[in-house]
Amino acid sequence: MWCGVEYVEWKTNSYPCANINQPLPFATFSPNSHCSAEHILPRSYDAQAIQEYWLGRPKTVVCRLQEVVLELLPWCLGLWYTSKRRNSNTVDDSSYGEEEYRALMHEYAVRLRESLTKLGPAFVKLGQQLSIRPDLIPPVFIQELATLCDSVQPVQDVVALKLLQEELCCNSLSDIFEDNIQLVASASLGQVYKATIRNTSNEVAIKVQRPDSVRSVSLDLFILRYLAQSMDLFTTMCTNQSVPFHVNLVDTFAQGSYLELDYENEARNQLFFRQELEKRRFFNTHVCIPHVYLDYTTRRVLTTEWIDGIKLADAPKETIMRLIPVGVELFLTQLLDLGKFHSDPHPGNLYVTAGGKLCLLDFGLCADIDPPSRNAMTTAIVHLLSGDYESLITQDAKTLGFLPHHVDTTNLRPLLEKILSQGLVESGSNLQDRKRKFLDLSNELNEVFFNYPFTVPPYFALITRGLGLLEGIALSGDPKFDIFKASYPYARRLAVGTLLRSQ
Repeated sequence: MWCGVEYVEWKTNSYPCANINQPLPFATFSPNSHCSAEHILPRSYDAQAIQEYWLGRPKTVVCRLQEVVLELLPWCLGLWYTSKRRNSNTVDDSSYGEEEYRALMHEYAVRLRESLTKLGPAFVKLGQQLSIRPDLIPPVFIQELATLCDSVQPVQDVVALKLLQEELCCNSLSDIFEDNIQLVASASLGQVYKATIRNTSNEVAIKVQRPDSVRSVSLDLFILRYLAQSMDLFTTMCTNQSVPFHVNLVDTFAQGSYLELDYENEARNQLFFRQELEKRRFFNTHVCIPHVYLDYTTRRVLTTEWIDGIKLADAPKETIMRLIPVGVELFLTQLLDLGKFHSDPHPGNLYVTAGGKLCLLDFGLCADIDPPSRNAMTTAIVHLLSGDYESLITQDAKTLGFLPHHVDTTNLRPLLEKILSQGLVESGSNLQDRKRKFLDLSNELNEVFFNYPFTVPPYFALITRGLGLLEGIALSGDPKFDIFKASYPYARRLAVGTLLRSQ
């Protein structure tokens, strides 16, 4: 079974990479290829530059905006009306009962997922981002949006391979590859082909971006930001929300999602992780991060090593039990030591190679964490698992950005202590038990999220998603596995090392 769709091998004697911050020898664009939006729009997210581009094309914007509004407006109005009836002080035959209201909310969650899927990749990824923000949307929507999938029908081979030929600046693909190029996977932003390099016989995976992806995604991000500005204006004028957040939410989402369109950036991320992890003997033995063929990689093409293997989630139980501790330490090393972590965790990105190593794939979306936040996160884990909730709430929560520094936590502390102790530390290792505990604590959670200035930093939401993925896979191999207990020794060791270095 294919395992290495996102990555590939390049020989170190061909392209030595002692300093990954130096410009990489990527294949260059043909002067005559795609002189369009891809070359005018910025390579990294720039709201002003994107706005200037699309304000010059009002007809396209209006048509797409109309499509988005017609799809989402009926849903918004229905949700508003349902919530208004639910919150009405008048109790009559038209009022919703508890069960009926829950069923309606689930129906709205399903309809939202379907609408986002219909609107395309930018909206699908926004839904995926919202699915890890419990401070912004109710649990029923989180559960439904978590099932969003961005797999779509592939474009025709003749279109994708023509783009590949132009990006690699060759007269014919047969000059580089054998004739056995075959499609193996398709997603919203690109599709993957398996091929063999002619002069080396090495098998590779080639990810080819869909034509016009930069243009279509940038248009949707422009529209989403416009809608967010409108929502911020409305909430500021008509509600008690004093700090508008919609534009910041869209910008945070857009910065990461837009970078996924730049495959050269993905290659740099992958090289960074491989170079850093190669310095640690433990990961050399147990972890595989495939190489990249830099001379066959451009902004819209990523050529990577083909690796046979299976998903970690589909591996035998004994393999899962052996590799999950490796995965936990790998995740914490990225998070607490490297300051850059893989922030698109899902089961398709963790594989087991034929040689039994844990293989990490797809580095298009990575997040950076500054040293103060890393140190605070390390001590927060130690405080959580040692039961020092006072330090966790009064110090760590503010340092990490969950609470403003000026907030008095006197009244909030009992609520958070109950949530942390009963919902996390004392809930056991079973995911269903933990979910049930959190459901039992729903009133306390709602009070924290909606009555206090409590926010979940975007990077932390990604962290919890990554740890949840590892725990879910681990429990299929070991029903007694506890992600928090597994994280404690490494976090404590790192915290002690940090303290000693500061003295």
